Amino acid sequence: MDLSLLKLGAEVRGIRLADTVPEETINHIKDLVHKHKILIFRDQGIITGERHVEISRWFGELESTFYKHCRSPHPDIFRVSNDEKEGCTNVGRTGWHIDGSFLEAPFSFSIYHIVSVPKMGNTDFVSFDQLLESLTQEVRSQWDRLWIVSDRRSGLTHPLIYPHPITGQEDPKG
Repeated sequence: MDLSLLKLGAEVRGIRLADTVPEETINHIKDLVHKHKILIFRDQGIITGERHVEISRWFGELESTFYKHCRSPHPDIFRVSNDEKEGCTNVGRTGWHIDGSFLEAPFSFSIYHIVSVPKMGNTDFVSFDQLLESLTQEVRSQWDRLWIVSDRRSGLTHPLIYPHPITGQEDPKG
């Protein structure tokens, strides 16, 4: 396995996720996710829905989404597209979202299998700890008092800044 560091995350080479992956390598991948936050495995080809779910289980129990699409390769896979015939559309339509914020305990991990990269528009990932480091003390103080209202119907709320459910890390200073 080979690793290239990126501005945010790391690119992993030398592993075919469609094949059987040794337990030692899986444990290494889990450690790398905590360290680098995003891991990119390029040129993996098509990963079957069943295999995608198997890989997801490396990280714990699945939280299956309530959104279902007829083109999804597995009932536990949330298929997203800009074409309603291909997947669920208008995801994160407020401009940003935190995966699983509609749940009592938001997602610890999210796994994406991107088959076709859009030619226009971006999906941006932000390192929340680096963002927190960049704040002035005054702004950080304000953010410490903010809460996310994830679903008006359920009234479920979370503090904007909370510890990671696995690492317990809130930010590099915390």
